[in-house]
Amino acid sequence: MSSLRALLSAGLRPGVYRWPSDAPVADVRQDVEAAGWGFVLLDTSEVHDKTGFLDLCATAFDLPRWFGRNWDALADSLSDRSTGEPEIVLWTGLQHLLEHDHDTVDVALQIFTEDTTNSGQLRVLLYEPPDADTPDLLSSLPVL
Repeated sequence: MSSLRALLSAGLRPGVYRWPSDAPVADVRQDVEAAGWGFVLLDTSEVHDKTGFLDLCATAFDLPRWFGRNWDALADSLSDRSTGEPEIVLWTGLQHLLEHDHDTVDVALQIFTEDTTNSGQLRVLLYEPPDADTPDLLSSLPVL
């Protein structure tokens, strides 16, 4: 059993977490789905700004066509899609987006944190190499 699957089996609480790992994304997806949880891949390695991030969220979270592509709409849409079932959001490429648009990462983290508190559904894992330097913005987040 992987360390992630053990965390999920133990009932990982809703929240936003830094997750230093070099596990392949396909293995992460497999572990999450084997544990009976939903899985969303949020790969921002090609995203440079708010517009790109919101477009990616629309696709990754399968948001409705009327999704307004703004922060309020993202917060509302995440709330509306909540089923109450646990879900892992694996955010890869975060460092790339952070280098291009720090504010987008900051606001997105606020929205995810608020949603994890309200819906109790999302567990957002900020996927980073084990030896990565942690940006100040992320340093206060818990590490798995």
